Amino acid sequence: MSLISHRSILYLLLGLLTTFVLVGHQVVPPMDRDEARFAQASKQMVESGDFVTVRFQDELRAKKPVGIYWLQSVSAQLFGDEDIAVYRVPSLLGLLLALVGTYRAGLLLYQPRLALIGTAFLGTSLVVFAEAHLAKTDAMLMGLCVWQQLSLLMIYRAYLAGTTPPRSAFLAFWVIMGLAVLVKGPIAPLLALLTALSLVIWHRDLGLLRRMRVLSGLAIVAALVLPWATLVSLATDGAFLDIAIKGDFLAKVQSGQESHGAPPGTYLVLLAVLLWPACLLLPRALLSLKQILANSDARFLVAWLVPFWFVIELTPTKLPHYPLPVLPALALLCVVGIRTALPQAKLARYTITAFEFLSLLVAVIFAMLLIWGAMNYGGENSVTAFAFAGLGMIAAAGASWFGLQWILTQNIRPLGMMLAAAMAFNIFAIAGLLPALHRIHLSTAINKVIAQMPAPPPAIAAAGYHEPSLVFLLGKDLLLLNGREAAFFLGEASGGVALVESREHDAFLETAKALGLKLDTPIQVSGINISKGQSTIMLIYRVQMFDGTSRTG
Repeated sequence: MSLISHRSILYLLLGLLTTFVLVGHQVVPPMDRDEARFAQASKQMVESGDFVTVRFQDELRAKKPVGIYWLQSVSAQLFGDEDIAVYRVPSLLGLLLALVGTYRAGLLLYQPRLALIGTAFLGTSLVVFAEAHLAKTDAMLMGLCVWQQLSLLMIYRAYLAGTTPPRSAFLAFWVIMGLAVLVKGPIAPLLALLTALSLVIWHRDLGLLRRMRVLSGLAIVAALVLPWATLVSLATDGAFLDIAIKGDFLAKVQSGQESHGAPPGTYLVLLAVLLWPACLLLPRALLSLKQILANSDARFLVAWLVPFWFVIELTPTKLPHYPLPVLPALALLCVVGIRTALPQAKLARYTITAFEFLSLLVAVIFAMLLIWGAMNYGGENSVTAFAFAGLGMIAAAGASWFGLQWILTQNIRPLGMMLAAAMAFNIFAIAGLLPALHRIHLSTAINKVIAQMPAPPPAIAAAGYHEPSLVFLLGKDLLLLNGREAAFFLGEASGGVALVESREHDAFLETAKALGLKLDTPIQVSGINISKGQSTIMLIYRVQMFDGTSRTG
């Protein structure tokens, strides 16, 4: 196949992914907690016109720099600020940036066909596909990191050739790093630093650092970052950066933040899950490690991957999206497995084959998780949930079958079919099953009940259930109270609505009785608070204006 035809296939892949992800953007309800916080803060940025300080309701939100909020705000101004889908558009752009950058890096390392396969490996990863559906920083950070590393690869190749790097590579490297700092702080600079230092140590030569022109580059990064950092420091008396550094970044480095702690080696254990279905080629790629390290260009991928992976393994806080900045390098390294024959030694041959067969079981695990999710969280949409779970099982089985055919034949066609089946699985799981898991979308169910009320409430308070998705759906003026305060709220707010979680119910009723409130029969909404993993019952109260009848939502 010619280069043009490979590019055509790349454009087709990008077009299909864009279509599928946009569909998912529309049908997946707001997810707790990070996505809803990002989206709500961006919505408030548009509403207030304050594009310097990030706030969630009246609280300063200093978890991340301002870059992602700017991107989401631009999307909201272009497409409207009410639908969660518009805040997810930057994540789709991040995915597309990552795929195009991975393909460009692959072209520097391999033949076009192999570069395309490496790109498809990345695009079919479930964790990558899922992150493209969420209004967070991680997909955009991955896209920026790929282009930063691609620019560094061009500088490295110039170093190997003994020539001066293109000015465009120098500018792209440092400008993209500055943009990435605005999106998620020090992650991209850390990635670049670890990659460059690894190569310097390997070559025992500082020539690469000289070609990077570090001092000039840092000046570019500072010119991009310092104006906002100065403005936000002035606006918050230094509180924003203090919270961001001490309360978020250092907290994750020093201890497992928000119950997300896990021991070193966790990501290695989960590697097959993170990179499914490309994990099928990992055993043969590892078999070729000596040849990879002998090739200077391929060695860059190892320098990109290994040091950063080592750092996140040592970091106490563990989350599935932390390896995203290095997954493109891992996907490109897996491509080497396509061209690697099994060793002649029987023990090595049987060991590699055993690991290949074990990688096919990841699809079985995914399929079981789909059925488990449909059984436990389908609720009133259980028929739809089981239908999509069934489709996902068929796609997972297809991916395993074609993976088996590749093991047996080493033909490239079954590999392509395996990737297509994996993509179908991702679509059924994210855009199909996830919206149908009615019980985990409690905020959406509450919002639907309120939207159906004959008279829209002028004010709403929530007692006990304070999830960000509820704030996003009901607005920043939603009051987050306890049960007693919710009763006082109903006594003062004419026509108001109180959303009372069952654990706050007794305190609410006791205070309402003391205040002499006559309450309408509550509407009950039940589901799962996925942030806490708790079954939750919400009772929706209004002060009695007329004789009501019992309803259940």
